[in-house]
Parts: sequence; C-alpha cells; structure tokens
Amino acid sequence: MARRSRPGEGPRRTPPRTPPPTGTTPQSGTTPPSRTTPPPGTTPPSRTPPSRRTPPPPRTGPPPPPSSRLAQRAVAALLTVLLFGLIIFGGGAAADAADGERWWGYLLGGLFCLIMVVAALRGRQR
Repeated sequence: MARRSRPGEGPRRTPPRTPPPTGTTPQSGTTPPSRTTPPPGTTPPSRTPPSRRTPPPPRTGPPPPPSSRLAQRAVAALLTVLLFGLIIFGGGAAADAADGERWWGYLLGGLFCLIMVVAALRGRQR
C-alpha cells in the first residue's frame, strides 16, 4: 500500500544550505550576506504597494435583506452573552477550586466582562 504524502514532503524547490567549510574565516573587508538580500544574480519578488492594487469587482446581485442583518446581530449578541457567561462561571469554578470561595471568581469574571464592554463602547466612539 502506498504511503500518503504529508504537507512539506514534496520535492524541494531550493537546494539546502550548505555550511561553509570548517577552518576558513571570512576575508577582511567583506561582510557575510544577510538573510534579507537575495543571492547575486536573482531579483527579489516584487510586491505592489497597497495603493496600486486593483479594487475588487463591484458586487452583483440584490443587496441582502434587512432581516439577515438583524439575524446576524442577534447571533452576535447571543454569542457574546454566552462568552461572558463562560468567563464569569469559569472564573467562579476556578476560584472555587483554588480557595473554596466561588464569589471571588464571579466578581473577577464580572469585572473582566465590564472592562471588555467599556473598552468596546469607547472604541466605538472613536
């Protein structure tokens, strides 16, 4: 039965680096090549600046119905409440396991969630 290949096990596109022979030192006045400069005789891959990228094609088709936006916000609110509940009750369980006082965990989890809400509201104003 043939063995399946794994990611990264394909043919090498570049030869492996060979270390310099031992016992040799670089000549004075020369600097070792840095990793950011390409080897001589090759050109680095060109990257277009963000301002020159072509914009995506315009959307075609009808706009999404308003009910989908409402449903998206409802799902976001539900997931946020569930995440905050997990933080609060997880903090309570951790505090109960640590010193037997569960209310400390509830308090710390609630404060953490309050800080996140205040940060989100302040970020929304800017």
